[in-house]
Amino acid sequence: MSRRIWVWAEAFLAFVGGAVVYFMIPVKPEEIQSEFALRAFVLFLSLSGVTFILVRQGRRATKQGRLPAEQIALLLSMVDLVVVFFALLYYARAEEFNGITTRLDALYFTVSTLCTVGFGDIVPVGQWARVLTTVQMVFDLVILTSVITLILSRRRAA
Repeated sequence: MSRRIWVWAEAFLAFVGGAVVYFMIPVKPEEIQSEFALRAFVLFLSLSGVTFILVRQGRRATKQGRLPAEQIALLLSMVDLVVVFFALLYYARAEEFNGITTRLDALYFTVSTLCTVGFGDIVPVGQWARVLTTVQMVFDLVILTSVITLILSRRRAA
């Protein structure tokens, strides 16, 4: 019983930690003014890092002896990581979006893109903003759903 409580406490702390990092990390749009190729390279490296963490967490969740609560907690941590990552990118490029003026706007846009509802109140108008949004949609569709499917299929097989 105490293991299950610790798992949920760890997941909660990871979620709160992600929120704190998101709202506290100093990211200002005017600080990120580099060439397109450099931006694309940094995006590729950071996405590779996030993908590595997701796959590692996915493998960790599918190990034998994991409680269902542990698997769910890891899934929530992975989604939190993806949301914080893309929300920071959108906030950093806010000038290229029609409607992103605050961190909450960027967070809202990230979650609406992740959930594929896209209300149309925030629109990527710059080319780099469209690249970021497209990358997130493909990333969510391919990487995030693949890891979640792997975890859930192993769970059912166990």
